[in-house]
Amino acid sequence: MSKLLRDKNLRCLIVAVLFVLCGSFSNAADADVAEDADVVAFEGLSGFSRLHEESAMEQADSLKVSDLLKSGKTKKVFPDGSSLILTIDKGLQSEIFNLFLRYDPPYGAFVAMEPSTGRVVALVGYRKGGKSDPWLALRAIYPAASLVKVITASAAIELGKISPSDEVWYQGGLYSINRAGIHSDFGSASMTFEEAFARSANGVFGRVTVRDVGTSALMTYLDKFGFGSPIPFDMPVEPSRAEVPSDEYELARTGAGFGEVYASPLHMAMVMAALASDGRMPRPILIDRIVGADGNVEYESAPAIFQDAVYPETAQALVRMMVKTIEMGTSRRAFGTPDKTPLLQGMEVAGKTGSLSGWTPRLHFGWFAGFAPVDSPRLALAALVANDVQWKIRGSYVGKEAFSFYFGYPPSDPPPPHYVKSKGKSVRKINKAGKKKNTKTVKAKPVKKKPKRQNRARVSIAERHACASAGYNMEAAWTSNV
Repeated sequence: MSKLLRDKNLRCLIVAVLFVLCGSFSNAADADVAEDADVVAFEGLSGFSRLHEESAMEQADSLKVSDLLKSGKTKKVFPDGSSLILTIDKGLQSEIFNLFLRYDPPYGAFVAMEPSTGRVVALVGYRKGGKSDPWLALRAIYPAASLVKVITASAAIELGKISPSDEVWYQGGLYSINRAGIHSDFGSASMTFEEAFARSANGVFGRVTVRDVGTSALMTYLDKFGFGSPIPFDMPVEPSRAEVPSDEYELARTGAGFGEVYASPLHMAMVMAALASDGRMPRPILIDRIVGADGNVEYESAPAIFQDAVYPETAQALVRMMVKTIEMGTSRRAFGTPDKTPLLQGMEVAGKTGSLSGWTPRLHFGWFAGFAPVDSPRLALAALVANDVQWKIRGSYVGKEAFSFYFGYPPSDPPPPHYVKSKGKSVRKINKAGKKKNTKTVKAKPVKKKPKRQNRARVSIAERHACASAGYNMEAAWTSNV
């Protein structure tokens, strides 16, 4: 065995010890607040201010793969003449980083992989100002938002409680959850479960979560999709985590995407790869091979299954629902119609969005996760954009541009905004075609609003001080979810 491999084994042992220590610390923290379901996931990396700090994960990067990713290169040559080659597609990696650079959001993260092999072809982390930080794609401090609906729908369908074509009545608005309507057999409106998934209807999913899934089954399916499990990877990854409450109203909110469920972009790309592979979640691969100084291959990656998530029939049903998200749901504006989008003329795309606003100062977390082509999946991805009050781009646009570049279709501009808020300034009114109808100056009128329910994340005093010094408040208030 070469010196490089002996060093790698020693470093892997060190990484394992670090994970054990981190796990012990996390368990100790959970024991102190076990009676409270409103706990931020994974003590020690749960705060948004941790994005501004060095982490145990980065210290454990034994082969300096993160430095290689930051440099934009895919091969590292060691002093002894041996070399390490990554699975990264340099073109896609550069395209996504430059896209983030062009619009410069506060934070961006992106992961893409081959569903059949688990080979990671892009892993991008972006900080405002053009800084590359691959660790952002491996941290599970981001609210999973409506991506949780993938797990909720999987549970409901696989348990035989509902089918995509079933009509579901609900009360309240499309994106609100009515406590009284959770069990009611009557409602003010209805839609099929498939349409509810595509349009990310929180009222429908809150009702389905309580009536058809339940606390135990939702937790079981979160486990099936890898939440709470260490992810084997060539860089340390923070496990995604979920708290599933027993209270019916809070359970409804959790199943719709408002609960304490946190995930990494890498894990969300794995979830998409699982659905693209008939329910089999691949083990992600970043190091393709290690070649010795003599030219002999000393290590070569091989595809492997991380775990089985759902039955093939369930995965196929979810995929058809995800196609509707692109065709008529929450990603329709970003992807456009086939007659205007060359990408959609050549293939079907499956996807799901997730969107939540929170933190102080306020940030908006926008997800897109999906794969293409549907009939023969070659790329699964997850894109996350954290915007401030001045929105830059959405996750759906990042996903569309990634698919277009990877499959050789032309790029496009992001869709125009629905509206522009203003106080005593010019206001644009947009018609359905996205064209400006008229412009006039109006004076903003004060509007009394009911206070929105807040899920406050409880954290230690030390973390509050750390967040304050970084400019962020750890008390999250999730206010929207589509």
